[in-house]
Amino acid sequence: MTSNSKTSGGPAPRPADEHGAPLLEVRDLHVEFHTRDGVVKAVNGVNYSVAAGETLAVLGESGSGKSVTAQAVMGILDMPPAKIPQGEILFRGQDMLKMSGEARRKIRGAKIAMIFQDALSSLNPVLSVGYQLGEMFRVHQGMSKKDATAKAIELMDRSAS
Repeated sequence: MTSNSKTSGGPAPRPADEHGAPLLEVRDLHVEFHTRDGVVKAVNGVNYSVAAGETLAVLGESGSGKSVTAQAVMGILDMPPAKIPQGEILFRGQDMLKMSGEARRKIRGAKIAMIFQDALSSLNPVLSVGYQLGEMFRVHQGMSKKDATAKAIELMDRSAS
């Protein structure tokens, strides 16, 4: 993993947001998968922090735990078979691992998001791009279908110019 921050051996001091804490901080994250053949330790002690306005690039060999780490941060691991036996995922100072599923859903998509490498994982080919963009506004901002569609078109027009 790489970013402007230290990624192993403990979190490095980071520029703080207006509340005095990194926007996202992962501390000693461990993820395991329980299989019929035993326990697979997929992520072992990942540490990083990201300040507001900073970008984090996650790099590594196939099978090194990049996707599992990102899915753990997003709260989208299938548990079971996955288990997070230790670590903290702090978003704006709050440990997401201690939040209810509902509280995490309110953050996911509205405040924190993941861009999947595989385009088929990102967009549903059966639904229009406009519908899928609008869904974010309907779900997270309570917009009507009409207003969400207009906002999606506005975003697509903006990116086309």
